[in-house]
Amino acid sequence: MAYHTDSPESPPKHREVHHDREDCPDGKRIKKEHRNNGTGGKPLCDECIKLAR
Repeated sequence: MAYHTDSPESPPKHREVHHDREDCPDGKRIKKEHRNNGTGGKPLCDECIKLAR
């Protein structure tokens, strides 16, 4: 399931993308309480793309 964050606690790099993999290292840095469901209209994270290959 896709998720993203808007939390100011996360660096801008992490707020500008969404994730769709639980094994994404950047996505893992987002605290569960700061995760929002869906893409938020943001592009997919480069790390998620690499992991999908």
